[in-house]
Amino acid sequence: MTVRCQELGALNLAQGLSLVPPPASLLAEGARDFQHVGHSYSRPEGLAVFREAVSDKVKRRTGLSVEPATQVLATVGATGALMATLTALLDPGDGIILFEPFYGNYLPSLRMLDLRPEPVRLAGPDFAITEEPLRAAVGGRTRAMILCSPNNPSGHRLTAAELEIVSAVAEEHDLLVISDEVYEDIYFGPAPHLAAATVGNLKERTVTLGSLGKSFSVPGWRLGYAYGPEPLISAIRIAADALVVCAPAPLQELGARALNLGEDYYRDLRAMYDRKRRTLAEGFAAAGLSPNEPEGSYYLYVDCSRMGVPTGVEAAELLLASSLVGTVPGEAFHLTAPDRPYVRACFSLPDDVIAEAVSRLVRGV
Repeated sequence: MTVRCQELGALNLAQGLSLVPPPASLLAEGARDFQHVGHSYSRPEGLAVFREAVSDKVKRRTGLSVEPATQVLATVGATGALMATLTALLDPGDGIILFEPFYGNYLPSLRMLDLRPEPVRLAGPDFAITEEPLRAAVGGRTRAMILCSPNNPSGHRLTAAELEIVSAVAEEHDLLVISDEVYEDIYFGPAPHLAAATVGNLKERTVTLGSLGKSFSVPGWRLGYAYGPEPLISAIRIAADALVVCAPAPLQELGARALNLGEDYYRDLRAMYDRKRRTLAEGFAAAGLSPNEPEGSYYLYVDCSRMGVPTGVEAAELLLASSLVGTVPGEAFHLTAPDRPYVRACFSLPDDVIAEAVSRLVRGV
């Protein structure tokens, strides 16, 4: 869709890429100090200063104590963390529970390693996990499940009740839990992010994935991390070393500074995204469509039933043709066919781009 948008001169609300500027203080420090940071490899687990910053943030946000030397790993983005985790801890043919809708990149990652996706369809508009469908999906080869909260594409944030269900099923079947929490700093409403590892008995079987790209608008840095029990992180470290050697060492030093930014930064970040979320949602609603109300992340998941087409693929094509606005069809986030014609729209864009998208939607749909 990004290529189509470029060809047609359309506004690209499809790609999950933040075009919001990074923190000015971080850029200024980077420009000043980049010549003084290390430019060789780090150890495979990452620089101590970065892992300590991750550990400190986890403690502040969740109350969990993770040992930076043995329970934290610097990675090449959260995608690198995911691939290293899958490579290290699972075997070809193993089944992995995916909750639909799920982040589209999970699927090729599993297929590259000959892992079998096992979908659990969640019902809109809230897309909450319930016990019966999850239990029904667990089979003889199921070895793990992947969570994503706040969710891409739906923006749903897992509740303690949902995570208790996950904990019970995971313990009963001895499943690994991979918790993708890259949008942990982008949530709406007073309740803070709930880390999966803080609920039930999940701590001892959960690998949590994080990313600086989402929180600090630096996706090109390709800097993320994983944390979890020492035996799991030790195995993942070996796989990460074989796959990529290490995360970018100079950016780990700058990343540590980012992770130590004060809470004022995060409050401003959430307020900014909340404003963008509301503006774009009002635009889709004014066009007669039904955007959800995401609890986190920077996406709207829009029900396009009013357009009179059966699939998200057709809805995305109509939006592109009628409004020159690019979106992602809901089918990209499902293995089974969605029950409605959904599209995903990204609002991590400059305000003027969002305003123009709203104008086009209202005029064109």
